[in-house]
Amino acid sequence: MSTQGDAPPATAEGLPVPESLLVPLLDVAATTLATYDGDLPAVLRPLAGFDPKRLGSGTARQQLHRALEVDIGFFERVVERFLALDEASAALEAWSTPLALRRIDEAAARSDLPLLASVLFAARPAGWEFALGVLCASFDRQRAEKERDDDAKAREMQLTSLDEARRRAEAARDDARATADRLEAQLHDERRGRRDRELRADRAIEDAARRREESEASIAQADAAAAGAEARVAREAERAREAEQQLRDLRRETADRERARSRAGGLAPDEVRALSEAARDARRLATRLDGLTKLTASASASAPAGSGKATGDTRLRVPCPPGLQADSADGLDAMLRARGVQLVIDGYNVSMEGWPDAPIADQREWLVAALARLHLRLRCDVVVVFDGADVAAPPPVRRPGVRVLFSSDGEKADPVVVREVARLSSTTAAIVVSSDQWVRDHAAAEGATVVSSGVLLEVLRR
Repeated sequence: MSTQGDAPPATAEGLPVPESLLVPLLDVAATTLATYDGDLPAVLRPLAGFDPKRLGSGTARQQLHRALEVDIGFFERVVERFLALDEASAALEAWSTPLALRRIDEAAARSDLPLLASVLFAARPAGWEFALGVLCASFDRQRAEKERDDDAKAREMQLTSLDEARRRAEAARDDARATADRLEAQLHDERRGRRDRELRADRAIEDAARRREESEASIAQADAAAAGAEARVAREAERAREAEQQLRDLRRETADRERARSRAGGLAPDEVRALSEAARDARRLATRLDGLTKLTASASASAPAGSGKATGDTRLRVPCPPGLQADSADGLDAMLRARGVQLVIDGYNVSMEGWPDAPIADQREWLVAALARLHLRLRCDVVVVFDGADVAAPPPVRRPGVRVLFSSDGEKADPVVVREVARLSSTTAAIVVSSDQWVRDHAAAEGATVVSSGVLLEVLRR
């Protein structure tokens, strides 16, 4: 075994083979690293003690790829274990330099280019550099075609969503028109009912006035009857005095005394009945007047009250394709393909979940690098916000399509994330990534679509 740092024979230094084409070989390298019993190459020492599952991330794969390039001992050990695999040995036996183009086309048809690229990179048969170059070109062409297909599917889903939204809007418009017609008919009926009630109230008032006049006439008649009765009482009193005088004068005549006594009685029955009828008419008039008062008060209390209506503005939302959930990897991937979407990320909330054991600076660098690749893949605009309290002076971070912000000293990144959403135009659809409940609630209040940090990490690892 050669010493650490010696380059492998027939090195591929400078050959632009992406890590995604060497996944089978790099997976074996990750397994080999976990059981490595010699001195680790210097390039692999930062990966020592990593969870094997995390060695499949983009940064770890880059380190493993570099180690295969620069350390022959590690390279030979990984190649030996890789070529011992059945699928690798089968691919190597089937390889033929004269039939290189055919073998590459067959592997592309089987979606097996990473296995063939790993075999060529590991075994390095004659003409392997040329074959890897052709394979990389085929892989790039295949990836470009897939991206075009994905864009076409995303546009088709967007058109479908727009058609569905238009259909719903038209249905809502028809419902609104039907509701307006129904309310207009109800208003017409209410106005007609109110006119009928007003007419009935006017007739009731007229009837009450007529009854009042009749009662007043009855009272006048009763007053006249009472006056007549009083006159008769006065006359009877005068007769009684005369009868007393006659009684004193004619004591001896009993019959006259008895007649005088009979004439000295009270009111006649007809007069008593007249007074009773007058009192009854008075009570009837009072009752009718009381009913009129109550009817007038009831008509006044039946006046209709007014109503109010509030409206509110909403932010434009990015449509999620039918059948998908917004807070899912497939839903987020599809929404980010829509044009004009602004992705706002709670930086450390995502990086702490993705790389919990790594230093803060490494978490920040790895997340920004992954977001730059996401921008190149989906062409979405990205803003990532970190707490400024974790750095003495925020380092300048420049990545294509990614804007990096640090909160001011004494302020957390959470309100900065929400402010970034609030400053956007209402015609700009926003997607906020955070698992912090405060950020999720306030971002949703600003009209943003909110997804969790784990969903974004799943999309970044694709």
